[in-house]
Amino acid sequence: MIICSCAVITDLDIERALIEILDTPDAPLPTPGVVYKQLQKKMVCCGCSALAVETIYNKMEKLAETGVVCPYACACAQGRLLKCADGTHAMRLIENAMANRGSSRRSATANGELAPA
Repeated sequence: MIICSCAVITDLDIERALIEILDTPDAPLPTPGVVYKQLQKKMVCCGCSALAVETIYNKMEKLAETGVVCPYACACAQGRLLKCADGTHAMRLIENAMANRGSSRRSATANGELAPA
């Protein structure tokens, strides 16, 4: 999925950058700016920033669940990201994604299925 049409960045690009960022000692908080810099891209209009924050948050959760990146490192980064996003449009997107993911897991569990990550 395209996250930034200006810089042509996909969710897979963000995932790859997160793996590289979170694998370093003393990893910086993976904000959109840090992720874009890792991809050697620049934000142009910043219209994608809220979607980028949501994607970063969701990708960190996926990477931790699959064991690609240390779950502790992801949890710490997610907590810091939530703190920075507090009161912004990005926070509302993250909350909606978390609520949707929670309802998907509840309905799948009720049907005896494993919920999607």
